[in-house]
Amino acid sequence: MKNREMPIAIIVIFLVSAAITAVVTIAYNKPAPAPPEGTLAESETTERVGEEEPETPKEPVFVDGVICPLGGEMIERSDLYPRPVAVMLDNHPAARPQAGLEQAEVVYEILAEGNITRYMALFVHGADQLVGPVRSARSYYIDKAMEYNAVYLHAGGSPQAWDDIARLKIPSFNAMHIGAPLYWREKHRKEPHNVYTALDRIQVSAEGRGFNKTEGIKVHSFNEEDEGIVGEKAERVSIAYPQKYRVSYEYSKEEGVYLRYVLDKPHVDEKNAGYQVRAKNIIIQRAVHKVVDSEGRREIGLVGSGKGIYITNGRYVPITWEKTDRRSPTRFLYEDGEEINLNPGKTWIQVVPTGSGVTLE
Repeated sequence: MKNREMPIAIIVIFLVSAAITAVVTIAYNKPAPAPPEGTLAESETTERVGEEEPETPKEPVFVDGVICPLGGEMIERSDLYPRPVAVMLDNHPAARPQAGLEQAEVVYEILAEGNITRYMALFVHGADQLVGPVRSARSYYIDKAMEYNAVYLHAGGSPQAWDDIARLKIPSFNAMHIGAPLYWREKHRKEPHNVYTALDRIQVSAEGRGFNKTEGIKVHSFNEEDEGIVGEKAERVSIAYPQKYRVSYEYSKEEGVYLRYVLDKPHVDEKNAGYQVRAKNIIIQRAVHKVVDSEGRREIGLVGSGKGIYITNGRYVPITWEKTDRRSPTRFLYEDGEEINLNPGKTWIQVVPTGSGVTLE
Protein backbone atom coordinates (compact mmCIF):
# COMPACT_ATOMS: atom_id res chain seq x y z
CA MET A 1 0.00 0.00 0.00
CA LYS A 2 2.75 2.44 0.90
CA ASN A 3 4.62 1.56 -2.27
CA ARG A 4 1.59 2.52 -4.45
CA GLU A 5 0.89 5.86 -2.62
CA MET A 6 4.49 7.10 -2.82
CA PRO A 7 4.56 7.63 -6.61
CA ILE A 8 1.18 9.37 -6.45
CA ALA A 9 2.47 11.78 -3.78
CA ILE A 10 5.53 12.51 -5.87
CA ILE A 11 3.39 13.20 -8.91
CA VAL A 12 1.15 15.57 -6.92
CA ILE A 13 4.17 17.46 -5.58
CA PHE A 14 5.62 17.68 -9.08
CA LEU A 15 2.38 19.06 -10.54
CA VAL A 16 2.01 21.67 -7.76
CA SER A 17 5.62 22.75 -8.20
CA ALA A 18 5.18 23.09 -11.95
CA ALA A 19 2.04 25.16 -11.49
CA ILE A 20 3.80 27.52 -9.10
CA THR A 21 6.72 27.83 -11.51
CA ALA A 22 4.35 28.68 -14.35
CA VAL A 23 2.58 31.35 -12.31
CA VAL A 24 5.87 32.94 -11.28
CA THR A 25 7.13 32.81 -14.88
CA ILE A 26 3.95 34.46 -16.17
CA ALA A 27 4.08 37.11 -13.44
CA TYR A 28 7.72 37.80 -14.13
CA ASN A 29 7.20 38.14 -17.88
CA LYS A 30 4.00 40.21 -17.61
CA PRO A 31 4.63 43.85 -18.73
CA ALA A 32 4.85 46.28 -15.80
CA PRO A 33 1.99 48.82 -15.59
CA ALA A 34 2.86 52.12 -17.31
CA PRO A 35 3.82 54.92 -14.92
CA PRO A 36 1.48 57.91 -14.71
CA GLU A 37 1.98 60.40 -17.54
CA GLY A 38 4.75 62.86 -16.78
CA THR A 39 6.54 60.60 -14.28
CA LEU A 40 9.29 58.01 -14.41
CA ALA A 41 9.01 54.43 -13.13
CA GLU A 42 11.04 53.77 -9.99
CA SER A 43 13.46 51.52 -11.82
CA GLU A 44 14.22 54.15 -14.45
CA THR A 45 16.50 57.16 -14.28
CA THR A 46 16.20 60.56 -15.90
CA GLU A 47 19.17 59.70 -18.11
CA ARG A 48 17.83 57.20 -20.66
CA VAL A 49 20.14 55.56 -23.13
CA GLY A 50 19.28 56.39 -26.71
CA GLU A 51 16.78 59.15 -25.80
CA GLU A 52 17.28 62.91 -26.19
CA GLU A 53 17.45 65.29 -23.27
CA PRO A 54 14.29 67.37 -22.67
CA GLU A 55 14.41 70.55 -24.71
CA THR A 56 15.15 73.77 -22.86
CA PRO A 57 12.72 76.67 -23.44
CA LYS A 58 13.53 78.38 -26.69
CA GLU A 59 13.95 82.09 -27.19
CA PRO A 60 10.93 83.80 -28.77
CA VAL A 61 10.97 83.63 -32.54
CA PHE A 62 10.23 86.94 -34.24
CA VAL A 63 8.87 87.19 -37.75
CA ASP A 64 10.26 90.71 -38.13
CA GLY A 65 12.08 91.63 -34.95
CA VAL A 66 13.23 95.12 -34.00
CA ILE A 67 14.95 96.50 -30.90
CA CYS A 68 12.50 98.41 -28.70
CA PRO A 69 13.78 102.03 -28.58
CA LEU A 70 12.65 102.49 -24.98
CA GLY A 71 13.55 99.09 -23.53
CA GLY A 72 16.38 97.74 -25.67
CA GLU A 73 14.65 94.36 -26.04
CA MET A 74 13.54 92.58 -29.18
CA ILE A 75 9.86 92.97 -30.12
CA GLU A 76 7.83 92.44 -33.27
CA ARG A 77 8.09 95.40 -35.63
CA SER A 78 4.32 95.24 -36.15
CA ASP A 79 3.80 95.85 -32.37
CA LEU A 80 5.90 99.03 -32.35
CA TYR A 81 4.01 102.33 -32.18
CA PRO A 82 5.02 105.01 -34.71
CA ARG A 83 5.86 107.27 -31.77
CA PRO A 84 5.90 106.88 -27.98
CA VAL A 85 2.94 107.59 -25.72
CA ALA A 86 3.49 109.50 -22.44
CA VAL A 87 0.71 109.24 -19.84
CA MET A 88 0.52 111.31 -16.66
CA LEU A 89 -0.40 109.06 -13.74
CA ASP A 90 -1.79 109.93 -10.34
CA ASN A 91 0.23 108.86 -7.29
CA HIS A 92 -2.05 110.09 -4.52
CA PRO A 93 -2.63 107.31 -1.95
CA ALA A 94 -6.26 107.14 -3.14
CA ALA A 95 -5.01 106.35 -6.67
CA ARG A 96 -2.91 103.34 -5.70
CA PRO A 97 -2.27 100.83 -7.10
CA GLN A 98 -2.06 102.27 -10.59
CA ALA A 99 -2.80 100.34 -13.76
CA GLY A 100 -0.27 100.04 -16.58
CA LEU A 101 3.03 100.74 -14.83
CA GLU A 102 4.02 97.10 -15.23
CA GLN A 103 4.03 97.52 -19.01
CA ALA A 104 5.69 100.96 -19.25
CA GLU A 105 9.23 100.86 -20.64
CA VAL A 106 10.34 104.12 -18.97
CA VAL A 107 8.75 105.83 -15.96
CA TYR A 108 9.58 109.25 -14.48
CA GLU A 109 8.70 110.18 -10.90
CA ILE A 110 8.91 113.87 -10.00
CA LEU A 111 7.55 116.06 -7.20
CA ALA A 112 4.49 118.24 -7.75
CA GLU A 113 2.86 120.74 -5.39
CA GLY A 114 1.79 119.67 -1.92
CA ASN A 115 4.81 117.38 -1.49
CA ILE A 116 3.22 114.73 -3.67
CA THR A 117 4.88 112.90 -6.53
CA ARG A 118 3.46 112.07 -9.92
CA TYR A 119 4.42 109.59 -12.63
CA MET A 120 4.84 109.92 -16.35
CA ALA A 121 4.82 106.48 -17.99
CA LEU A 122 6.15 105.95 -21.51
CA PHE A 123 4.89 103.20 -23.80
CA VAL A 124 5.95 102.26 -27.31
CA HIS A 125 4.12 98.95 -27.72
CA GLY A 126 1.31 96.99 -26.11
CA ALA A 127 -2.42 96.51 -26.63
CA ASP A 128 -5.57 96.20 -24.51
CA GLN A 129 -3.67 97.57 -21.52
CA LEU A 130 -5.63 99.61 -18.97
CA VAL A 131 -3.72 102.74 -17.88
CA GLY A 132 -4.63 105.08 -15.02
CA PRO A 133 -5.65 106.95 -13.05
CA VAL A 134 -4.69 109.77 -15.44
CA ARG A 135 -3.74 113.08 -13.80
CA SER A 136 -2.84 116.64 -14.71
CA ALA A 137 0.11 118.04 -16.64
CA ARG A 138 3.09 120.03 -15.37
CA SER A 139 5.53 122.01 -17.49
CA TYR A 140 8.62 120.01 -16.47
CA TYR A 141 6.93 116.76 -17.45
CA ILE A 142 6.34 118.32 -20.85
CA ASP A 143 10.12 118.84 -21.02
CA LYS A 144 10.53 115.09 -20.62
CA ALA A 145 7.73 114.17 -23.05
CA MET A 146 9.27 116.40 -25.73
CA GLU A 147 12.55 114.50 -25.47
CA TYR A 148 10.83 111.46 -26.98
CA ASN A 149 8.50 113.43 -29.29
CA ALA A 150 5.73 111.58 -27.48
CA VAL A 151 1.98 111.88 -27.70
CA TYR A 152 1.06 113.37 -24.30
CA LEU A 153 -2.00 112.28 -22.28
CA HIS A 154 -3.21 114.16 -19.22
CA ALA A 155 -6.30 115.33 -17.31
CA GLY A 156 -6.02 119.10 -16.99
CA GLY A 157 -2.86 120.87 -15.92
CA SER A 158 -1.18 123.87 -14.36
CA PRO A 159 -1.48 127.29 -16.09
CA GLN A 160 2.14 126.97 -17.28
CA ALA A 161 1.46 123.51 -18.69
CA TRP A 162 -1.63 124.76 -20.55
CA ASP A 163 0.45 127.52 -22.07
CA ASP A 164 3.27 125.13 -23.04
CA ILE A 165 0.93 122.66 -24.73
CA ALA A 166 -0.57 125.39 -26.91
CA ARG A 167 2.59 127.41 -27.59
CA LEU A 168 4.90 124.43 -28.23
CA LYS A 169 2.23 122.56 -30.21
CA ILE A 170 2.44 119.44 -28.05
CA PRO A 171 0.40 116.53 -29.53
CA SER A 172 -1.88 115.87 -26.57
CA PHE A 173 -5.16 114.40 -25.41
CA ASN A 174 -6.70 116.21 -22.45
CA ALA A 175 -9.28 114.22 -20.50
CA MET A 176 -10.98 117.48 -19.45
CA HIS A 177 -12.00 118.00 -23.08
CA ILE A 178 -12.27 114.42 -24.36
CA GLY A 179 -14.49 111.65 -23.09
CA ALA A 180 -15.28 108.12 -24.19
CA PRO A 181 -14.02 106.03 -25.81
CA LEU A 182 -10.52 107.42 -25.10
CA TYR A 183 -11.18 108.36 -21.45
CA TRP A 184 -13.73 107.20 -18.91
CA ARG A 185 -14.24 107.19 -15.15
CA GLU A 186 -14.05 103.98 -13.16
CA LYS A 187 -16.71 103.55 -10.46
CA HIS A 188 -14.47 101.81 -7.93
CA ARG A 189 -12.59 105.06 -7.21
CA LYS A 190 -13.66 108.58 -6.30
CA GLU A 191 -13.02 111.69 -8.38
CA PRO A 192 -10.49 112.98 -9.29
CA HIS A 193 -8.61 109.68 -8.93
CA ASN A 194 -10.69 107.64 -11.39
CA VAL A 195 -9.91 108.74 -14.97
CA TYR A 196 -8.64 105.85 -17.11
CA THR A 197 -7.56 105.16 -20.67
CA ALA A 198 -6.16 102.17 -22.59
CA LEU A 199 -3.22 101.74 -24.96
CA ASP A 200 -5.25 100.40 -27.89
CA ARG A 201 -7.69 103.32 -27.63
CA ILE A 202 -4.80 105.78 -27.52
CA GLN A 203 -3.46 104.39 -30.78
CA VAL A 204 -6.85 104.68 -32.48
CA SER A 205 -7.14 108.31 -31.33
CA ALA A 206 -3.55 109.13 -32.32
CA GLU A 207 -4.15 107.67 -35.77
CA GLY A 208 -7.36 109.65 -36.13
CA ARG A 209 -5.65 112.92 -35.22
CA GLY A 210 -2.73 112.27 -37.55
CA PHE A 211 -0.27 112.21 -34.65
CA ASN A 212 1.27 108.96 -35.87
CA LYS A 213 2.58 110.58 -39.04
CA THR A 214 5.54 111.78 -36.94
CA GLU A 215 8.08 109.39 -35.44
CA GLY A 216 9.59 109.29 -31.99
CA ILE A 217 13.13 110.38 -31.09
CA LYS A 218 15.88 108.01 -29.98
CA VAL A 219 16.81 108.93 -26.41
CA HIS A 220 18.46 105.91 -24.78
CA SER A 221 21.25 103.62 -25.94
CA PHE A 222 21.39 100.00 -24.80
CA ASN A 223 23.91 97.22 -24.38
CA GLU A 224 23.30 94.28 -26.70
CA GLU A 225 23.32 92.01 -23.64
CA ASP A 226 23.03 92.48 -19.91
CA GLU A 227 26.28 93.89 -18.45
CA GLY A 228 27.47 94.70 -14.96
CA ILE A 229 29.05 97.98 -13.91
CA VAL A 230 32.13 98.55 -11.78
CA GLY A 231 30.75 100.41 -8.79
CA GLU A 232 29.72 100.26 -5.17
CA LYS A 233 27.12 97.88 -3.75
CA ALA A 234 23.48 98.88 -4.25
CA GLU A 235 21.21 95.98 -3.32
CA ARG A 236 18.78 98.27 -1.49
CA VAL A 237 17.95 101.79 -2.64
CA SER A 238 15.91 104.25 -0.58
CA ILE A 239 14.74 107.63 -1.90
CA ALA A 240 13.56 110.22 0.62
CA TYR A 241 10.53 111.70 -1.09
CA PRO A 242 8.01 113.19 1.40
CA GLN A 243 6.58 110.75 3.92
CA LYS A 244 3.60 109.34 1.99
CA TYR A 245 5.69 108.93 -1.15
CA ARG A 246 8.78 107.22 0.18
CA VAL A 247 10.26 104.85 -2.39
CA SER A 248 12.66 101.93 -2.10
CA TYR A 249 14.00 99.17 -4.33
CA GLU A 250 15.43 95.78 -3.43
CA TYR A 251 17.67 93.87 -5.82
CA SER A 252 16.60 90.36 -6.76
CA LYS A 253 19.71 88.37 -7.68
CA GLU A 254 17.54 85.56 -9.06
CA GLU A 255 15.74 87.84 -11.54
CA GLY A 256 18.48 90.44 -11.99
CA VAL A 257 16.04 93.32 -11.43
CA TYR A 258 15.05 95.76 -8.70
CA LEU A 259 11.67 95.16 -7.05
CA ARG A 260 9.90 98.41 -6.23
CA TYR A 261 8.31 99.36 -2.89
CA VAL A 262 6.18 102.33 -1.80
CA LEU A 263 6.06 102.92 1.94
CA ASP A 264 7.89 99.60 2.36
CA LYS A 265 5.06 97.68 0.68
CA PRO A 266 5.41 95.97 -2.71
CA HIS A 267 4.38 98.28 -5.54
CA VAL A 268 1.90 96.18 -7.52
CA ASP A 269 -0.25 96.72 -10.59
CA GLU A 270 -3.98 97.29 -10.18
CA LYS A 271 -4.97 94.61 -12.68
CA ASN A 272 -2.19 92.20 -11.76
CA ALA A 273 -1.76 92.33 -8.00
CA GLY A 274 0.58 89.35 -8.09
CA TYR A 275 3.10 91.27 -10.16
CA GLN A 276 5.52 93.60 -8.37
CA VAL A 277 6.65 96.59 -10.39
CA ARG A 278 10.36 96.30 -11.21
CA ALA A 279 13.24 98.04 -12.91
CA LYS A 280 16.38 96.85 -14.65
CA ASN A 281 17.86 100.33 -14.57
CA ILE A 282 17.36 103.09 -12.00
CA ILE A 283 18.57 106.62 -12.68
CA ILE A 284 18.48 109.20 -9.92
CA GLN A 285 18.62 112.67 -11.46
CA ARG A 286 19.29 115.57 -9.11
CA ALA A 287 17.84 118.92 -10.18
CA VAL A 288 17.11 122.32 -8.67
CA HIS A 289 13.51 122.57 -7.39
CA LYS A 290 11.82 125.93 -6.67
CA VAL A 291 8.27 126.69 -5.46
CA VAL A 292 6.84 129.47 -7.65
CA ASP A 293 3.27 130.24 -6.46
CA SER A 294 0.87 130.12 -3.54
CA GLU A 295 -0.43 126.74 -4.69
CA GLY A 296 3.01 125.24 -4.15
CA ARG A 297 3.64 124.62 -7.85
CA ARG A 298 7.27 124.13 -8.79
CA GLU A 299 9.82 124.95 -11.39
CA ILE A 300 12.39 122.19 -11.82
CA GLY A 301 15.66 122.83 -13.62
CA LEU A 302 15.77 120.03 -16.17
CA VAL A 303 17.62 122.10 -18.78
CA GLY A 304 21.33 122.53 -18.11
CA SER A 305 23.44 120.00 -16.24
CA GLY A 306 23.69 118.27 -12.92
CA LYS A 307 24.62 115.13 -11.03
CA GLY A 308 23.00 111.80 -10.45
CA ILE A 309 23.40 108.07 -9.85
CA TYR A 310 23.07 105.09 -12.20
CA ILE A 311 22.03 101.77 -10.62
CA THR A 312 21.88 98.32 -12.21
CA ASN A 313 22.72 94.71 -11.36
CA GLY A 314 23.26 95.41 -7.66
CA ARG A 315 25.82 98.21 -8.19
CA TYR A 316 25.83 101.99 -8.57
CA VAL A 317 28.09 104.67 -10.00
CA PRO A 318 27.94 108.47 -9.79
CA ILE A 319 26.99 110.14 -13.08
CA THR A 320 26.30 113.54 -14.60
CA TRP A 321 23.50 114.70 -16.89
CA GLU A 322 23.09 117.43 -19.46
CA LYS A 323 20.23 118.80 -21.56
CA THR A 324 20.79 121.68 -23.95
CA ASP A 325 17.17 122.85 -24.42
CA ARG A 326 13.61 121.84 -23.60
CA ARG A 327 13.18 119.57 -26.63
CA SER A 328 16.58 117.89 -26.64
CA PRO A 329 17.14 114.50 -24.96
CA THR A 330 18.83 114.34 -21.56
CA ARG A 331 22.22 112.68 -21.87
CA PHE A 332 23.38 110.62 -18.89
CA LEU A 333 27.16 110.31 -18.65
CA TYR A 334 29.74 108.48 -16.59
CA GLU A 335 32.12 110.79 -14.76
CA ASP A 336 34.70 110.37 -17.54
CA GLY A 337 32.20 111.80 -20.04
CA GLU A 338 31.25 108.53 -21.75
CA GLU A 339 27.51 108.21 -22.39
CA ILE A 340 25.74 105.44 -20.48
CA ASN A 341 24.39 102.41 -22.31
CA LEU A 342 21.47 101.06 -20.33
CA ASN A 343 20.89 97.36 -19.85
CA PRO A 344 17.90 95.97 -21.79
CA GLY A 345 14.80 96.22 -19.62
CA LYS A 346 12.59 98.71 -17.87
CA THR A 347 14.00 101.99 -16.56
CA TRP A 348 12.77 104.19 -13.72
CA ILE A 349 14.09 107.77 -13.60
CA GLN A 350 13.71 109.34 -10.17
CA VAL A 351 14.07 113.14 -10.30
CA VAL A 352 14.91 114.52 -6.84
CA PRO A 353 15.96 117.88 -5.35
CA THR A 354 19.72 118.46 -5.27
CA GLY A 355 19.92 117.95 -1.49
CA SER A 356 17.44 115.06 -1.26
CA GLY A 357 18.54 111.99 0.68
CA VAL A 358 19.30 108.78 -1.21
CA THR A 359 20.52 105.68 0.65
CA LEU A 360 22.38 102.89 -1.13
CA GLU A 361 23.24 99.66 0.70
